[in-house]
Amino acid sequence: MRVDTAGGRAEFGDLDALSRLKGYVSALRRRWYIVVVPVIVLGALGLLTSPSVAGPAPILVGKRYYQATHVLIDETQGSSTGTAVPVNLSQAAYLVNTGEVPETVAKKLDIPLDEVASSVIGFPRAQVVSVEVQAVGTDPDRVIALADASADELLVVLLARAQKDFDTQRDRVLTQLGQLNDDISELNDQIAADPPNRSQLDAQQRSLNNQYSLVYEKFTQLANAQEPSAGLTSIEGAKAISITEKAYERTRKTIRERPDYVTGDQKVAVAEESSAVAGTGEGASPATRAIVGGLTGLAIGLGLVLLLDRYDSRLRRRVDVQAATGWAVVAEIPPLTRNEQRGLEVVAHTKPRSRAAEAYRVVRGSILFKVAADGKKVPGKGDALVLMVTSANPAEGKTTTVANLATVLAEGGFSVLVVNCDFRRPQVHRYLLSDPLIAANEGTRIGPVHVVSTLVDRVKLITGLGEQDSDVNPLEVVAMQRKIIRTTRSEFDVILLDTAPFLTTNDASELLAEADQVLFVVRGGKTKVEAARRTAEILERFGAPVLGVVMNDSDDSPASDYYYAYAAERSGRGRRNEAPAAQPPPVVATNGRGADEAMLADGSPEDSPLTPRR
Repeated sequence: MRVDTAGGRAEFGDLDALSRLKGYVSALRRRWYIVVVPVIVLGALGLLTSPSVAGPAPILVGKRYYQATHVLIDETQGSSTGTAVPVNLSQAAYLVNTGEVPETVAKKLDIPLDEVASSVIGFPRAQVVSVEVQAVGTDPDRVIALADASADELLVVLLARAQKDFDTQRDRVLTQLGQLNDDISELNDQIAADPPNRSQLDAQQRSLNNQYSLVYEKFTQLANAQEPSAGLTSIEGAKAISITEKAYERTRKTIRERPDYVTGDQKVAVAEESSAVAGTGEGASPATRAIVGGLTGLAIGLGLVLLLDRYDSRLRRRVDVQAATGWAVVAEIPPLTRNEQRGLEVVAHTKPRSRAAEAYRVVRGSILFKVAADGKKVPGKGDALVLMVTSANPAEGKTTTVANLATVLAEGGFSVLVVNCDFRRPQVHRYLLSDPLIAANEGTRIGPVHVVSTLVDRVKLITGLGEQDSDVNPLEVVAMQRKIIRTTRSEFDVILLDTAPFLTTNDASELLAEADQVLFVVRGGKTKVEAARRTAEILERFGAPVLGVVMNDSDDSPASDYYYAYAAERSGRGRRNEAPAAQPPPVVATNGRGADEAMLADGSPEDSPLTPRR
């Protein structure tokens, strides 16, 4: 039974703080270059565009002028909840010295309103999505107080407006719900009287119900939305810097004549730009400009990374897989190294103490627990457990899962038969056989079918089910596979079916009736939400007994990373030259016969697909 039929990508806002942080770090680790490139480019531009200084800065004599800037950044950028409304930067900057803000600041600092209105201005910075609240004057403490107080009061005004808009929207939705509810009640009374125009009233009732559902959905979104916010947040308080008298007069002129985002006059925009340059300190050092450029590039890069991650439809986290499929993730397999992937290594056999091997043992434990919970006996001779391993699309790691799962099951004392059910692109023999050609010739040949011993004790492999025949009829191959499964149930403890991708062919669905349990395999960073959801819906429709999901190449970093690294290091020191531990002996015998012998003893030449050719 699926645990969540809604399906969908879990948002960072639905997770706890630690999970959100891990999600952000994982996204940055995948796309680090998107952050590095803007930092390098903008940092280099800041360094190369630094103005040359012909000599030492002149010593100022007489009155000195100062400027303080308080930066407010748009907190809605990169929001993962989708409920925050972007801020109108120009409007926010306009409110700095207009209306309630300067009046409140004048009262708070106990200074004339004219002084506030002529000394403070706001500049929208669309490039970095922020608002700069600037104040100029001859007293450094006064300009700092003006900039900070104006920024604080601007946030208060914006928050009050946001709250008012939210309340208005909520009240409007509640009014609509009440009106629709009254209309529906009135219509229900008319329908109850069974009038002649009953069909017309039924249509109106359906229309009103649909309208009510849409409005109620809006109400639910408002109810679950975060509390309204000002949309801007302070990232640093104001600091006074010394500016020239010319820069001071330019800023005062811009305040009097209004900046270009108010008047639309490009000449004023030039004056404003010059004032802004002067405000950051004329003749700023190359290092300062490089740092500012680098920080700007960092902000842009981080925003791009979070934006791309938000619209990435590939499954990368356990919660995403569970939301898309509705099934529990029974194990998260860590990424294999490039050498392990290229060499088709069965890590549960070659590295039995690795994290990956332990993850496959978790799958084994889940299988045995599920069988016990269903009231069946632990897999044994006479009643083999048939486990199908499938995935939505190719290259998602189901064959790797089959090979490693067969190894850990054999390690637990079970006899395992692996059946290659993907006759179009067979791969499992490349994992389990040292030399597929020689091993196939040395195995038991039964007509076109081979029963082959593998690299792992107590694991047998059946091949020859149409792999080499391009003209084979798929229906005949599936029928042969079914016959083999039914024939060998009494000779093995577990039968593993390595099937074709579920969305690519119909082969896997044809074998569902033979499977006692189904394992669904996804690959982190490759399987897409839609493919996983479609496969889950099909399996649900067929009533498949799905055990859960195995997630390969999981991005989540378990807390046991250090433990396994430490254990591997200790093992490498103390047992570097020691031979691998011997596998435990089989716990189940077949009346003194081998598995191949037992298979050949049952059945007759007419009805068994494993009967040898005479």
